[in-house]
Amino acid sequence: MSNNQPLNYLDMFSEAHGRELVPFDPPVPPMSLEPQAPQKTKPYQLPSPFREIFGDINVRNLSPREMTEGSLYLYALGVLTWEEYSMLAFQPELQPGYDQTIGALTGQKAKPDEPRDFIVQWEERMTFAQRHNPADSNIIRRTKHILAALRKLAPPPYFAA
Repeated sequence: MSNNQPLNYLDMFSEAHGRELVPFDPPVPPMSLEPQAPQKTKPYQLPSPFREIFGDINVRNLSPREMTEGSLYLYALGVLTWEEYSMLAFQPELQPGYDQTIGALTGQKAKPDEPRDFIVQWEERMTFAQRHNPADSNIIRRTKHILAALRKLAPPPYFAA
């Protein structure tokens, strides 16, 4: 085995080996040259390349409880490092004392089963880290990698057929 080859399947997707998740481009159906009458169709969503593993996961509409479970899959597959997994899996609203601590300060009760857009949350977290902690390159690098993985897991935009 040469030094360039990954040690196992999970290593192939780690950033240390230069591999990352690549979005799947579904084949484009052939175009017909015959004119067709306009049809009213509902927008459809292209399947996620990770549907077999994650099911119908939508990181733009996921609860903190579901994100904790989903982050474990990403770690087990080798997409996230342990540190990145720890950052993504920790959801403050799942902590028993949330309402008496953070909730008391923010005036909001914990809603661990209410869906939210995790891409937006991690974009805000990236902006905060870059603004208030620019010297900590490890946090910024990990946050960027988590955000990139979440963006690749996001379903493709809706298309009108």
